[in-house]
Amino acid sequence: MTEPVKEILPREIYPEIKGNLLLFSKMIDEFVNFGTHIMTWVIDNSKGSDEQMPLTMLLRDMLEKADSISTLIKFSNTEPSKIILRSVFELALYIRYLLEGNFEDRSMSFLVCNAKDTIRINKAFDKKDQSYKTTLNILDKDEFFDRSFMDSIPSSEPIIENQKSILKLPAYQRFDKEYERIKKKDNRNPSWYRLFDGPRNIRELAEKVNIPFLYEILYRKWSENVHGTEIIKGRIVKSENPSLDEGKVNANIIQINLPKDAQEVTTYTLLLLLMTFLKLRDKKIKNRNREITEWYLKVRPDYQRIISGEKYINVEL
Repeated sequence: MTEPVKEILPREIYPEIKGNLLLFSKMIDEFVNFGTHIMTWVIDNSKGSDEQMPLTMLLRDMLEKADSISTLIKFSNTEPSKIILRSVFELALYIRYLLEGNFEDRSMSFLVCNAKDTIRINKAFDKKDQSYKTTLNILDKDEFFDRSFMDSIPSSEPIIENQKSILKLPAYQRFDKEYERIKKKDNRNPSWYRLFDGPRNIRELAEKVNIPFLYEILYRKWSENVHGTEIIKGRIVKSENPSLDEGKVNANIIQINLPKDAQEVTTYTLLLLLMTFLKLRDKKIKNRNREITEWYLKVRPDYQRIISGEKYINVEL
C-alpha cells in the first residue's frame, strides 16, 4: 500500500487529540442513538396518511447525516464534516417549518414537489420526451461518455407515469395547482417551502423559523466549502524561511485532516439535534416529555462541557 506524504497527510493522530475526537464522536453517537427513539415515537404518534411521510423521512435523513459526521470527526476529517453539517442545518430548518405552520399543507407541498422533481429528472431518460434529445446533445459534448451510454439505461417512462398518477389523486390536486401557480409567478421550479407564498430561499426560511443567526454562522460561513471555492483560505500559511531570497514568497500547505474545527462542528451538530428533538417533543410527542427530560439530564454534563467554549484541541497555524 502506498504511504502518504506525512507532512500532507499524517495517518497517525496524537493520543491526546485522538481521545478528544473520540469523545466528540461518542457524544454525537449518543444523540443520534436517542434520535432513533424520537423517530419511533413520532411514527407511533402519527395519525393520517401520506402527509406523515415527510417528517419521518427528514428526521431519518438528519440522523443519518449526523451519524456520518460522527465518523468523520472520529478520524479527524473535519473539513468534509462541515459540508454535511450544512445539510443537517437545512434539514433542521425543514423540520421546524413543517411543525410551525399548517403541518398537513406543508407536508403535502413537500410530496408534490418531490413528485415534480422526480418527473423532471427522469424525463432526461425518457426517449419519448424532448428532454431526451437534450441529454443526447449533452453527451455529444462530453469527454468520457457518448450516446451509447443511454442504451444501457432503461426508459424512465414507468417512473414518470407513476408520479403523474400520484399527482392526479384528489389529495394532491390542490397542491399540484399551487405548484404551477408559484412556478409561473417566480418563473422557476419552486422549493416545497415556497408553496403558498412561503420563503423564497434558505435565508428567508431561517428567518421564518426564528434561527437567522445559525444561518449566518453555518450556512453562509461554510457555503464556500460546499461549492469548492474555499480551496485556498485556511489551507495555506506563509512559511518563515530565512534561507529564501528576499522578495520571494514561500508557503506551506496545511495538512489534510487537521482537527482544528472538530469541536465547533460537534457543538453545532449536537445543538441542531437537540433543537429538533425539543421541537418534535413540543409539537408531536408531548407524551414523551419524561423520557426526553431524563435522557437530557444524563447527557447534559458532557454536552455542556463540549459546548462551553473550553478548547479541547488547540491547533496553531
